[in-house]
Amino acid sequence: MSELEQDSTERNEELLGKIKWLMVLRLLFATFLLVATVVVQARAYPSFSNTSLASLYILTGVIYFLTLCYALLLDRIKKYIFFAYVQLVFDVLFVTALIYVTGGIESIFSFMYILTIINAAIMLYRRGGLLIASASSIGYGSLLDLQYFGIIHPYYIRASELMTYTIGYYFYTLLMNIAAFYLVAFLSSYLAEELRRSGVKLKAKQYDLDQLELLNRNIVQSINTGLITLNNQLEISYINPAVEQISGFGYRDLEGIHIGDIFPKIVPYLSISDRGGDNDDMPQPQKGIDVDFDRRDGTRLHLGFSQSILKDPGGDEIGLILIFQDLTEFRQMQEQVRRMDRLAVAGELAAGIAHEIKNPLASLSGSIQMLRDEVDFGPMQQRLMDITMREAERLNALVNEFLLFSRPERAVDRSVEVNEVIEDTLEMLKNSPELSRPIRIEKTLSKNLWVHIDSQRLQQVIWNLVLNAVQEMKNSGRLSVATAIRTKRGSGDAPRDYARDRQEKLAEISISDTGPGILPENQGKVFDPFFTTKDQGTGLGLTIVHRIVENYDGKIFLDSDGRSGTTFTLHFPLAEEDPQDRPQ
Repeated sequence: MSELEQDSTERNEELLGKIKWLMVLRLLFATFLLVATVVVQARAYPSFSNTSLASLYILTGVIYFLTLCYALLLDRIKKYIFFAYVQLVFDVLFVTALIYVTGGIESIFSFMYILTIINAAIMLYRRGGLLIASASSIGYGSLLDLQYFGIIHPYYIRASELMTYTIGYYFYTLLMNIAAFYLVAFLSSYLAEELRRSGVKLKAKQYDLDQLELLNRNIVQSINTGLITLNNQLEISYINPAVEQISGFGYRDLEGIHIGDIFPKIVPYLSISDRGGDNDDMPQPQKGIDVDFDRRDGTRLHLGFSQSILKDPGGDEIGLILIFQDLTEFRQMQEQVRRMDRLAVAGELAAGIAHEIKNPLASLSGSIQMLRDEVDFGPMQQRLMDITMREAERLNALVNEFLLFSRPERAVDRSVEVNEVIEDTLEMLKNSPELSRPIRIEKTLSKNLWVHIDSQRLQQVIWNLVLNAVQEMKNSGRLSVATAIRTKRGSGDAPRDYARDRQEKLAEISISDTGPGILPENQGKVFDPFFTTKDQGTGLGLTIVHRIVENYDGKIFLDSDGRSGTTFTLHFPLAEEDPQDRPQ
């Protein structure tokens, strides 16, 4: 529907409503005035016979009949303007007839012309008001002229009972009434048009206000930033959907509760100044508040808050507005950037050291081996020679770790079945001296789990994690290895599922132990180079794991309460089976 058609429809609906009100008021006024006429005329003319009153009843019946006809035709009428004119003209005729039967020039009902004119001006504005004023002038003027010239006299009144008036009185009465008709038509139509224009402006303003309110509501509802409004008692009065998504609590859970019940750590930072007026000594709301928050599902988030004063239209402070964002991933990115900076520096150092050590170390190992083969040493010398060779091999392994750490180039890779690599790694572990203590191994493996990675790199990652887990269990324990496919946020297996907003399938590898766990203060350092809590170790194992995982577009998560057990969770983009690995 075009704007013009919509405007025409709205005008028709408005006019239809006015017509209905006209019909109701016509019935009310007709009933009231006719009853009043009976009373007034009966007192003014004691000789008024019952027969004379019949005309009033006839007029009453006519007006009720016409109104009923109007109501029946209302649903069939399409031209409401014409229909309104028809009713108004009949109203003029009705008033003229009422004046005729109630004394003509002596009738007290000439003011009903004015009511009809006002109705016309309200319904049809200036044109309608002036036209009905003209029709009223013609009707009233014709009635008085015919009465003056004796062509007609008021119904049921004998000519001998009529009062005699001069032509001046007739002219004066007619002139004053006609002037009143047009004056009322002009003023009422002017007011009606002004009211209409004001209504149009008000409607436009209301529309703009509604659109602005809708826009603001959509903005508040759509933004990813959490928004909370508080009253002066720090009770929650409103939250947007982002609050529900971030916190895990619904509006019904939070409405009316104290902010400290859901975000206890921010209460000390909140401040509401004196609502009685300006007070520079009152503490002002702080911005940039960073607090930790535990979601309903137990996930720990890092939230950044800012606050501002909420005021009513009069300028009085009625509460606070809290705006916050989930900074968990941002903090993780900051930590990752910090780690990468340290890795870059350490990598350059490691590359230089490894380059300077590797060649002399190879010469030293070769020389010792030749000496060992050519010289017949005694038991003591042979034992010392074995220690030297073992330490040289350990030093060479350390140099290789440095090289891998400093140059983590992405090897040639293809689709690898994760479970096969895990099985091979666990088989190697069973034959390792590290498994000399009673460690129970539990496996929960999902079938057909393929990732796009070099098999040796994946094996190195799993081996380091498994070996680290076994070393943490000093006497005995349980090693759990599980694989699964994830498409959305898990049930707490990983602290944060970075793919929760994407429909990407992930291969998940979880390695858990029952050791003492990792202290909270150390959890942010475990992937840092050269950080270790072991008596012997380079502090590069988990760093290399982290670099390999991220080099293949994966993510690694750590979960530990610092008291019992540690879980490392790996996420890799799920791949399809490599055609080269399919059986022929």
